[in-house]
Amino acid sequence: MKNKWMKLGILIVMASVLLTSCDKKKMYVGSSTKSKISGSYKLFTGTEEKKLSMKSGETISIDYKSKVEKGRLSMKLYGPDNEVLTELATNESGTEKVEAGKDGKYRIEIKGQDAKGSFKVAFKVE
Repeated sequence: MKNKWMKLGILIVMASVLLTSCDKKKMYVGSSTKSKISGSYKLFTGTEEKKLSMKSGETISIDYKSKVEKGRLSMKLYGPDNEVLTELATNESGTEKVEAGKDGKYRIEIKGQDAKGSFKVAFKVE
């Protein structure tokens, strides 16, 4: 009987840990196409990302805009070795151009932590 309660207790603790680490989205409206990702939200905790292949010497041009009313939002471009190549400023709009140093998979990551606001990231490989 004691063993049964211990297993139940462990199960409850594991379930609560898993549930608290999940993404949270409240009143989230997002869009994702081949060359754009955007979102508007009252609460965003989690990650949105876009993956793309690039060859050495190609350039990615990223147009971005974000508004953060509360919480934190980060927008970054990662290279094939998972290194941060550039970080896009929040509460601003602009264009960043980054040249690929080598062939591989690149990733644009938007990460929110209890954020309220919006973001739009459009990109083109040239």
